[in-house]
Amino acid sequence: MPSQIDELIRMRDLETLFDLMENDEDWMTQLDAAEGLVRLGERGGLDFLYSAEQSDAREVRDYAREILDDAEIKRKIEDLQAEEKRKRAEKIVGARGRIQKGRKVYIYKSLFLPLSEMLGDSADGEPVDIPALDDVGLEGWEVINFIPKRGGLLVTNADAHFTGAYFILRKELTADDITDLDAM
Repeated sequence: MPSQIDELIRMRDLETLFDLMENDEDWMTQLDAAEGLVRLGERGGLDFLYSAEQSDAREVRDYAREILDDAEIKRKIEDLQAEEKRKRAEKIVGARGRIQKGRKVYIYKSLFLPLSEMLGDSADGEPVDIPALDDVGLEGWEVINFIPKRGGLLVTNADAHFTGAYFILRKELTADDITDLDAM
């Protein structure tokens, strides 16, 4: 790691490290800044490194993996995950209390459906049952939004077409559902 990044870590200069990670033109500096953020316990740096593992550039993927394989970074990741788990447990305790006081608590999830499950075999314009959405609706989930997914056609990559959609679902928890919090 370059001495510039080491100095920023020593000074705990999160602002500059985030700026370098997000805006520097050198990918190696970006990854070094992300590593520095992880060393300082910042989740944003870890997310950046995970994203870099998916890069199209092999050298970026390899360097990100090298950073993530470092023993100290692995310990920091375990610490971050333990802290996130602790905070989540606190939120669940708080949600339990809100439910017991009759206040609203929601949980969310997403569901991907391919286009064929949404359109079915009916003629154009005819209503179509969507069993997967019916199923989650019967479980108390409400669709609050959807995000279409595009994919390239196999014949030509020039055109993109809709291949399905991610449905964002919400469910209000009641006192009867309080045990659902235990599964979270």
